[in-house]
Amino acid sequence: MSDRVVDASAEAGPAQGDWALAREKRMHEIILKIASDGLHVLDAKGNLVTMSDSFCASLGYERHELLGKHISFWDASFQPGTFEERMGSLQEVNDQTFESQHRRKNGQIIDVEVHARGFQVEGEALLFCSSRDISVRKQSESLIRLQAGALNNSVNAIAIADATLPDFPLVYVNPAFERITGYSSVEAIGRNCRFLQGEDRAQPELMSVRVALMSGVPVKATVRNYRKDGSMFWNRFQIAPVQDKEGGLTHFVAIINDVTERKLSDDYVRLVSQVFLHADESIFITDPQGHIIETNPAFTRTTGYNREEVLGRKPGFLQSARHEPGFFSKLWDMVLEQGHWSGEIWNQRKNGEVYPDKLTLSVVRNQDGTILSIVCVSSDITLLKAQQNELELIALHDVLTGLPNRALLNDRLSMALADARRFGKKMALCFIDLDGFKPINDQFGHDKGDQVLVAVAQRMIATLRATDTVARLGGDEFVVVLSEISNEQELIATLQRIMTAIALPHTFGDQEVVVSSSLGVTVYPDDEVDAETLLRHADQAMYRAKGKGRNCFHFFDVVDERNAHLRTEGRTRVEQALESSEFELYYQPKVNLGTGQVLGMEALIRWNHPERGVLLPREFLPMIENTDVETRISEWVIETAFKQREDWKIDGLDFGVSVNLPARHLHTSGFSEFIGRMMRRYPTEPAPNFELEVLESVALWDIPQVTQAMEACRHHGVSFAIDDFGTGYASLDYLRRLPVSVIKIDQSFIRDMLTDREDLAIVEVVINLAEVFCKEAIAEGVETEEQGIALICLGCTQAQGFGIARPMPAPQVADWCRQYQPPLSWQKASKNRPARLTSLPDKIDWSRYTLGSEN
Repeated sequence: MSDRVVDASAEAGPAQGDWALAREKRMHEIILKIASDGLHVLDAKGNLVTMSDSFCASLGYERHELLGKHISFWDASFQPGTFEERMGSLQEVNDQTFESQHRRKNGQIIDVEVHARGFQVEGEALLFCSSRDISVRKQSESLIRLQAGALNNSVNAIAIADATLPDFPLVYVNPAFERITGYSSVEAIGRNCRFLQGEDRAQPELMSVRVALMSGVPVKATVRNYRKDGSMFWNRFQIAPVQDKEGGLTHFVAIINDVTERKLSDDYVRLVSQVFLHADESIFITDPQGHIIETNPAFTRTTGYNREEVLGRKPGFLQSARHEPGFFSKLWDMVLEQGHWSGEIWNQRKNGEVYPDKLTLSVVRNQDGTILSIVCVSSDITLLKAQQNELELIALHDVLTGLPNRALLNDRLSMALADARRFGKKMALCFIDLDGFKPINDQFGHDKGDQVLVAVAQRMIATLRATDTVARLGGDEFVVVLSEISNEQELIATLQRIMTAIALPHTFGDQEVVVSSSLGVTVYPDDEVDAETLLRHADQAMYRAKGKGRNCFHFFDVVDERNAHLRTEGRTRVEQALESSEFELYYQPKVNLGTGQVLGMEALIRWNHPERGVLLPREFLPMIENTDVETRISEWVIETAFKQREDWKIDGLDFGVSVNLPARHLHTSGFSEFIGRMMRRYPTEPAPNFELEVLESVALWDIPQVTQAMEACRHHGVSFAIDDFGTGYASLDYLRRLPVSVIKIDQSFIRDMLTDREDLAIVEVVINLAEVFCKEAIAEGVETEEQGIALICLGCTQAQGFGIARPMPAPQVADWCRQYQPPLSWQKASKNRPARLTSLPDKIDWSRYTLGSEN
């Protein structure tokens, strides 16, 4: 809002108007003189029209020096041209308060707060300004910011507690507190610092801290505190009270330091000091010039010199005459250059005795690399040397027999292998274990057993060539390295000589004892492996010899080992395939030969191998037979078939599904419970016709156990079929006792039934047995129309095989079921079945059963 100064009322007299104007002018002059703020008026161009004395004083100018000056003379933020813009905005918003900086006459810059308001006098736009020096306030604000920055950026944790409240709650913590303790300010504020002590509040220092706080006096202490994650840290803190102007206690300020590393360092120094004093090793410390400045008690015990005798001396007085001249001078130079040296020397005690000394010299430097001292640690190894000499004698030989031990055997074996490779020779490795040795120890004692081992060692040495090696691994195990063999006959003869020598009787008084031996043999380069593997293979062959009845030898079978390795690799790949969902179930229909009704589907596993294509079961199942992988795949097959059976039921295809069941899975603990879970997980109404097929050999494995497992599964609603019937040795009693519903005639009999009277008779007998025992018979492997006619004539109407359909993926089953029609000959044969086939299969006129005409 603009103001307009108006003259006195028109009704007032001239004298009265002059007096009022004079009075107002005088008042304005007094205000400008006594005002504490810097009052000043600017015209529309920013030139100073009038001002108060305080304004002049704030800038250090006389009145006449400022009058008419542009605002930019004392305020650099208002340059000519910019003032007019600001003036316009002031007219719009009436008044404005802002901060600026004024330049005093002496060049000093002061911070000011300016309040500006536009007004008019007789049409002239003017700006009234009031400025106040806020330099002190700005300095206080800056100081507060600096203090806040110092608190926030301090490496020490700082916490402030309210001393006016009973529990001294925290009112401020800085970021360092949060970093050291792990607690955020939100979590810490309002709580007493005791929460940092956790349950560890019985520390003696805490009592003195509490007393000091209650008394309002400063206190220092080092206590155990605990971070938010539960880890302990040593807190060395000092707490200072804060008082108000009247001396009343208002706050406590605590400076907290994590001194864990320093505390551990102090503890470490104390520990090192104790180690120095109580160490068994002789320790002396020298200055950089080599003068001894400290020794420990062990030094006196080892050398015979007291501490006082050696301080200030160089350690040359310990030298013996067993080293070359200049040895110790070179050693010292090496230490100073490399910072470390360790080795064995010969030193001399005070009494003149020379002794072996294990010496370690280490240079200690400060941070700039200057050498402070050299630490010398030495051990009298006289006893160790004596033991070492003794050990060297026995390190490579068996103490009892004097034969090479494992270490020397490895060396000899490596040399023999290298020789065989270089010259293309054959060598053999024989692992020998004595048979019946333990009873000798038990009956006659270990002394007699040791005599037997010594005698066996001597006999083998006498039997073999000087170039061969006989070694004892321990116990009653020996190894023979035959460095060069000409042929297999020579090797066998050598092995037999070894066995004969070992089997010679041993006499203890009037008693004789005999031990035999089991030998495992492997031959290089037939078994072309490294030394360690060669020894392992000979050991494996020895266990095979044990398994064959002992007192014999067995050659390591390289081909068998390779096949076992391939089986292991194959089993691993199959397991990976299961994890990668590379398996798929194909389904082969089982039908009624005469009507064409689809009775069910047999689930058959296929492997969609990424490189080899679709693999049949015979190409991978043998690799996992009787393993856990086989059981896992069987579970996958069963669950997948259950789910597929449920999907077909939803699509209107109502027939059963059968799967082949491995023996291991049938006998697995919890198998029936697994079947129960599958039935509940994939229920169908009416109850699904789910069939488990077991081989005849599996069914006959353990009749009581198999029967029990089958009955447990039948309780959940599944049925069983005997697969490949006729290939085993099932008796009629077994067939009667087994709880199976279906007998599947093996395809080997179906394949040749039209040309082989015996196969035809077997098929007919199996069909009749199934009828007698009230079981269904299904023929496997039907491939021709004639085979189907023969089966119908024999009374078997259920079959499966390539002549009906090959196994197919699940998505193809529905289309096949809709399109399938049995051959017309099968339909006719089922209606005109003869009472009996009386001719040989190859003499039968099958055209009688074709539907070539309606007659």
